[in-house]
Amino acid sequence: MQEVYDSFVNQGLALIDTGDLPGALESLKRALALRPHNGPLEFVMANAYRALGDEVLAEQFFKSALALDPLSFPYNQIYAMFLHEVNRREEACSYLEAARALNPNDPQLHNDLGVLYHELKNPEKATFYFEKANALKPDYLVPLVNLGHIYSAQGDSTLLHALINRFTDEQKKDLEVAELIALATTTKAAHNSDTVGSTNLSFSNQSYSIAPLAIVKEFGEKLCASTSRLSIVVPIYNEVENIPILYQELTGVLKNLREEYEIIFVNDGSKDGSREVLNSLACDDRRIAVIHFRRNYGQTAALGAGFKYSHGDVVITLDADLQNDPADIPRLLEKMAEGYDLVNGWRKKRQDKALTRRLPSMIANRIINKLIEGTGVQLNDFGCTLKAYKKGIVKNIHLYGEMHRFIPVFAAWLGVKVAEIPVNHRPRVHGVAKYNLSRVSRVIFDLVVVRFFSDYMTRPIQFFGKIAKNITTYGLLGIILLSALGLTHTLPISLNTILILIAILLLGGMQILFLGLLGEVMIRFYFEVQKKDYFVVESVINRTEQS
Repeated sequence: MQEVYDSFVNQGLALIDTGDLPGALESLKRALALRPHNGPLEFVMANAYRALGDEVLAEQFFKSALALDPLSFPYNQIYAMFLHEVNRREEACSYLEAARALNPNDPQLHNDLGVLYHELKNPEKATFYFEKANALKPDYLVPLVNLGHIYSAQGDSTLLHALINRFTDEQKKDLEVAELIALATTTKAAHNSDTVGSTNLSFSNQSYSIAPLAIVKEFGEKLCASTSRLSIVVPIYNEVENIPILYQELTGVLKNLREEYEIIFVNDGSKDGSREVLNSLACDDRRIAVIHFRRNYGQTAALGAGFKYSHGDVVITLDADLQNDPADIPRLLEKMAEGYDLVNGWRKKRQDKALTRRLPSMIANRIINKLIEGTGVQLNDFGCTLKAYKKGIVKNIHLYGEMHRFIPVFAAWLGVKVAEIPVNHRPRVHGVAKYNLSRVSRVIFDLVVVRFFSDYMTRPIQFFGKIAKNITTYGLLGIILLSALGLTHTLPISLNTILILIAILLLGGMQILFLGLLGEVMIRFYFEVQKKDYFVVESVINRTEQS
């Protein structure tokens, strides 16, 4: 029975991926007949009917899913979107309010509530939510622009000009803000109540640009309610002395959990005998899977391969150097049982060198938290490998570069519930550390990419414009200073030479930056569209690929 159910579900999701929604619904109906009262499955079907334009059946399945799980953030948010589409705005507001109660620090959600209340001709509530959205994320322009359009529709030039003064000079260059400034010159002081609710405002791009059927897949692990299984993913690089000890510790903890489990060791091109030790373990224990890379690709690639070949409902990752304690695994699962989708370990008492490990990590964590403060997720230790994920997260995130540490960031943007608990951190006894200060630059570059893809992917001119402005400004200042020094003969160098060098430096810097970011866009299209991996697996023991 379980195999038949899984087959129908997998077939349905596969047909959704190909765009065959009628065929997908036929498969999902058969799965639902075998296991009725399945909230996530009914939510998938609701979105499929919605995409097909069948409002009656979409409504039926949305309500059924919400009745089974009324505290689901995506259920409330997406159902509200559906109600707005069918012009049931008051009901849409109530469900978005429910979503806001589940995720009170989401600025995009507050902006969308403001738009809905504006459409209901309730400017007081609309203003409140726009201001709240701006308070949660001051550099988020959409709610302030929406607020400006309300003031313009009301004919309140005083409030409109006061609002415009809140924008920085840089923000005033944004096209939407510029349009608002132009409106301010024509706004009359007469209030027109007929136009207050008719002005078209902007919903948040981030909340509403995610396809509903894609959101469903983030929670796809709930579709197969079979016996819980754990997948332990361990990246390995030259840890021959630690592997047997880690195996003993892991099996001791996992057997006490009395759950089905698998341990996936990913050999990231080790050259110290780790391959032979791993092969021996796999021969003795069929619950051990080993993936061998042809060369060293890095921890992100190793974790990505582990995710790809994992079968568990919950995936747990940890390092092979014995600094992560397997005894913390039950604590991660206990926290996840409280309703979280991702549980992050926090090495509160970290046993590493202060200058080369702890200090760079502390700085990086603060930068990451600053960049994602609008999501409502703030973690103390993004770099801790010891994490627990639900299957739906790891199966739908593609990792590149040093991106494994940013998985909680991606999850936060999708509305996934993230928690963090302190975990034990032990000093390294065998082997040598693989991380040093040279990796800090890679993390910083990936931070730039994360920021670019989160906020500027749909408006790159803003990103490039800021960089161009800063480079031009500081370059001109440098040219002026050098010109002055040359004229006063303080520097024994030709002024023309200095000017040429500065010009070359400015042009070269901008070209390199543009090429880097354009390369990121192109490589993501290459991997995502063609579903390619950027690592090469030499051999796999005891494992078939799990999609």
